[in-house]
Amino acid sequence: MRTIGFFSLVFILFHCQASEKQFDYEKTQSVGQFSPEEPWKFSPEFAMDERYATAFCASAKEVGSGFTIFLSNHGRFSALQLLNGFHRGVNDVKANDQIKKLRVSSFWMEKNDSKNKLKLDQTKDIELSKAKFGKQGLQVLDLDTSFEGNVIRFEILETYGQGNTGRVCLSEVKMGELKKEGFVSYPWVSFDKIKRTIAQFNKAERHAYGFKQMILANEKSTILFYDQGTILPVFFKGDQTFQFSEMYGEGDPTSFLPSIIGTYTILQSTEEGLELNLSYFDSGGIERNISWIFKRAEVGDEDYENFKTKLGTKFSEVYQPKTHFLFVLKEKETGRTFYHYELPIPKS
Repeated sequence: MRTIGFFSLVFILFHCQASEKQFDYEKTQSVGQFSPEEPWKFSPEFAMDERYATAFCASAKEVGSGFTIFLSNHGRFSALQLLNGFHRGVNDVKANDQIKKLRVSSFWMEKNDSKNKLKLDQTKDIELSKAKFGKQGLQVLDLDTSFEGNVIRFEILETYGQGNTGRVCLSEVKMGELKKEGFVSYPWVSFDKIKRTIAQFNKAERHAYGFKQMILANEKSTILFYDQGTILPVFFKGDQTFQFSEMYGEGDPTSFLPSIIGTYTILQSTEEGLELNLSYFDSGGIERNISWIFKRAEVGDEDYENFKTKLGTKFSEVYQPKTHFLFVLKEKETGRTFYHYELPIPKS
């Protein structure tokens, strides 16, 4: 049996009275997410954005995949409304697997505890029906008891394996209660924060698209990055190999990187850019790993404004923001920054 101290009990009762019928989103965490390196596609937030055409998707083969929602408050719910499958279009419902059995759990997490220990409140396995496209596919599930806590977890236990993408998807999930008039959804008081998180994913996608365009251009030739009078020839390929040629131009030659050839890995994709790990062997045969940031800078970005300031009156002569990319390559350790502004944006 779970025991709670008197003052903790008073706090929980008071806090629940004020916030139990609304949810304050803090963050999510996923397990088995499909294409986790591309969070702008299938992250948990897309099952919380009130848009049927987006979804959380996980690997259909990984049992127990799913996602966890961390709340800034203590919430309570006793029913769910779900949209099973991927509903971007009728064909997407057919092409992607759907959830057959879903485990729902609620936990209490004491945030002052450095270990962030979870105490289980309730858990239940529920059976879902096969999806029908769009609004007619909404399913309401009575959980028969109240789920309370500040951590909510959804685990995919079984699937309807009818798709061909290797993905199993959940388009929407809402928490609330059943009343005489039907399902009543409890609102997200921080829905704007969910939308901001998705907007950050969109920025990350733009950086990734820019990197892809650089690789396509690199298949034809080396691309030159500039830092005022210094030039850094760069070569990235689709097979995850890279080459930095010797820097030349103005500046202190002792601060230049030597010519290096190796492999690169994208560590993460965020609104700040792509973090790249560059692995190579130095002249002494010792393996080195260095981190660089690649981003597609746009009007209003700090790196865009820095580039504009560096060029001064030459800015409008050198760079055309409406027709060309502005790529930034920044050494993470030193902050040394280089710019490429000569690659045209493909016409859509």
